[in-house]
Amino acid sequence: MIKRYLFFLLGVTIFSFVHAQNDSTDWQPAFDKAKKEIKELAGQGANEYAQVGRKLEALAIKNPGYAEPWYFLGAAIDKFNTSSGEDIPTSSLSLAEKASQCFSSCLALSNNNYKGDVLLLDPHSKILSVWGAQAYRFLNEQKTDSAIWCLQQANKYGAINATVKDYFKQVLDECSHGAYLFTNGDLYFYYLAYLQLVENYRHDVHCISLNFLNTKWYPEFLSKDSMLPLVKDGVELAKIKDKKWKAREVSIQNKSNVSGDSLISWTLKPTNGEYLLRADIILQKFIEYNAFQKDIFFAADVPQNMRLFLNEGNYLQLRGLTLKLVPKTNASSLSFLENRLAELNELSVDDTSFLCSRDNIQVLNNYRFAYVEVASLAIREKRLTSAKNIMLFERQKYPESLLPFFAEATKKWFQDFMQKNLNSPENK
Repeated sequence: MIKRYLFFLLGVTIFSFVHAQNDSTDWQPAFDKAKKEIKELAGQGANEYAQVGRKLEALAIKNPGYAEPWYFLGAAIDKFNTSSGEDIPTSSLSLAEKASQCFSSCLALSNNNYKGDVLLLDPHSKILSVWGAQAYRFLNEQKTDSAIWCLQQANKYGAINATVKDYFKQVLDECSHGAYLFTNGDLYFYYLAYLQLVENYRHDVHCISLNFLNTKWYPEFLSKDSMLPLVKDGVELAKIKDKKWKAREVSIQNKSNVSGDSLISWTLKPTNGEYLLRADIILQKFIEYNAFQKDIFFAADVPQNMRLFLNEGNYLQLRGLTLKLVPKTNASSLSFLENRLAELNELSVDDTSFLCSRDNIQVLNNYRFAYVEVASLAIREKRLTSAKNIMLFERQKYPESLLPFFAEATKKWFQDFMQKNLNSPENK
């Protein structure tokens, strides 16, 4: 493949220049310029990343003891290899290995706790994404052993954290046998693949990435693998494209034995500006096709627009870390959820390795916000004492000293929630 030759071969030992002296006073301005260039390339083609990648490679070699250039060089190689999810089936294993090597070097130079600038994901997550993409490339080619090897490489290079892995186990554990689980983001997609393929954990759950449903290859892969029984062949799937949409009521038949034969209806608004995206249309068609015959779950942090504006107020039942599609409204049970919260993992003071990745912290904050959602339900049911106790237990179980907030805005939102709903005079 041509892609393999557009970057210099980065040497077997990436630190071969580690003692080189940086004598150029122009290095920092040049690096700042290259970093600005790559940040402005979002949505651009692979060749654009090749050009800035060459600059970053020269800068990384000139100043090899600095972690940030290795991060951005890895990002450039990764983006050149898979500038979008559509490129995964044609991506290069050789380039994936080089990108992984750069991110590993970044972590080695920062004592596994990188604090520099990022492009969306931190180096641990980038390693996971690089190897996870290759795993799905091989799965698409029906090479399961190669896919498993790729996910093992992600673990080998530090992308799989034990605490975060246990979180995703609990997500899977909320799903019934043979259920469909729709998720959002690389960490969900690739951690769940690791659990199911490498550890053979809850392989019965059909894990589906809403992000990748927008590509051409992934829905066809799911259809061929019988994971998304929707159409008979890929030809019909290929015809599904983004379409203009105005808010309207949509209905889905209930063919399960729960609540008898019935219809559920809700208002489906445009999910992206004036449009429904390809992923939204596929999801809607699947829910119609499934007709409640098998259970459907969403990860609790999937945005409302990505779950077609289904929410807890209509047909989603809060389960803790997930939401279950059910054929009745306001189906969440406070007593069930209080018991479920007690089962959520505690975080060990003896293993805080998850703190080395801001992405890990963001995922694990979902434990905290599971408590918030249950407290909100208690408040809606006028059970204020229960709500206060729920949040008291949250503060004891997930203190900020052990589980930091992943953003100041998130911390402020949480504090405002506490003040408004639990500490206001009328609630005392």
